[in-house]
Amino acid sequence: MTHQGGTVLFALAGKADADNIAPAIWAIAREGHAAVIQVVDADVFTDLQTAWWLPQCPNVDIQLIKSGASTGVLKRLYQLGWNRWSMRRMLRQLDARVVVMEWREGVAHRSPKRGRRITQWLATDYFLQLQLAAQQLSIATVALPHGHSTKTTIIRSQHVQAVMDGNAGRLPFADRDSHAAYVFASEYHRDVIVGHSTMSGKNTQVWGSARFNDEWVPRLYAATSTAELPPLRPTQHRRVLLFIPKWNNLVDKQQTLQLIAELGICESLQLVVRGHLRARDTMLTEREMALLQNAGDIVWITDDTSSPSLIKACDVLVDVDSSIAFDAVLLNKPYVRPRYLQDASVRTIWDTLGGAHQTDSLADTVALLTKDILLPAPRDPQFEQVVFGGAGVGVLRRYRDGLLAIAASE
Repeated sequence: MTHQGGTVLFALAGKADADNIAPAIWAIAREGHAAVIQVVDADVFTDLQTAWWLPQCPNVDIQLIKSGASTGVLKRLYQLGWNRWSMRRMLRQLDARVVVMEWREGVAHRSPKRGRRITQWLATDYFLQLQLAAQQLSIATVALPHGHSTKTTIIRSQHVQAVMDGNAGRLPFADRDSHAAYVFASEYHRDVIVGHSTMSGKNTQVWGSARFNDEWVPRLYAATSTAELPPLRPTQHRRVLLFIPKWNNLVDKQQTLQLIAELGICESLQLVVRGHLRARDTMLTEREMALLQNAGDIVWITDDTSSPSLIKACDVLVDVDSSIAFDAVLLNKPYVRPRYLQDASVRTIWDTLGGAHQTDSLADTVALLTKDILLPAPRDPQFEQVVFGGAGVGVLRRYRDGLLAIAASE
C-alpha cells in the first residue's frame, strides 16, 4: 500500500507491543495516512482483523510475516525469504518513510566480521534485517514503548544484576542509539533507563502513554465485552481480580501464594486469578496450582481472556507491579497493591503520587478487601500529567505529529 506522503510501517512482535502501539497506529491512520502493519505472531494477526478501531482507518494494510513461531531449519528458510535485497525492495515498494517497532535492540555501534555480515545479508532475525535494510536506505526507525512502568527505580533482579555486573554496572543499550527516536511514556522511566544504561540518551523522547490515557482507555473498554464469570454467591459482595506477578521482579512467591489462598476462602469475596500461566516469569508449578485449587473457591483465568474484559467484570484490582493497574485508575476502580510482596528496594510511582491502596501485610490486605465500602485511593493532582503525559487527546496527537515529522524529515 502506498499513499501520497509515503507509508508508515509498523512492525509488531506480539500481544504486548500490539496492545501498546495500536493507539499510535489509530492516531495516524484514522486521518487517512497510509499505514502497513507487519506482524510475526499469527494470533496477533488474527486479532487485528477484528480490532474495534480498524473500520475507522481505511488506509491500513495488515500483513503476516511467517516465521514467528518457527524454529530450526524452517525458521532459517523463512529468514532467507526476507534477505536484505528482498527487505530493501519491500521498503521501496511501500514507499516507507519511517519504520516503527517496539523497544528492542538497535543497530548502532555494530561492527560484525565479514563472514557475519554476509550471513546477515542472507538470513537473520526479521526485526534486525528490517533495521539494517532501513538504515541502508536512510529510512528512520522509531522504537515505541511495549508497555508502561510503575517503577521509579531499576529492579535489580538476579538476571539484571548479572548483566550490569558484566557491563561496568550498566545495561548494554548503546545499540539503541540507532533509532531516530526512542520513545518513553514518562520522564521518570526515561531517567531510570538512561541513568542505568549505556544509551547516550540523545535520541530519547517522552511522548506520554499512548495506551494508558483518558482518550484511548474509555474507547477500548466501550468496545470490550465483559468477561463471563460465575455469578456471585449470596454471601459474596465483591469480585476481586488478582494478577499473578512476575516473580523475577523481586516478588515473594510464597507470600503471594499465601495471599491467594487466604482471599480464596473469604466468604464475602469472589477471587478471580489471572496470569500468563504458561509464561516462565509468572509460572506456577503443578503442585502449587493443586494446592491453591484445593485451598478455596478460586476462579482461574488463562491468558486467552483479555485483561480489559476481566477488569470490566470485576470490582477491584489487586496487583503488585503491572501497568494494567493504570486501567483501573483511569476507570475509577479501586486498585490494591500489596507492596509487602515486593522487595523494599523497589520504589514506584504509587509511593510518590498515590492512586493505590498499598498494604503492608496479609492481614491488612484481607481486611481492606473485605471492607463494606472500598473507594479508589486518592492521588496527586499531577498524577495524570506525570504518569500518562496529560490529556489523552494531546498524547495521541504527540504520537501522530512526532511520527509524521520524522517520516517527513527522511
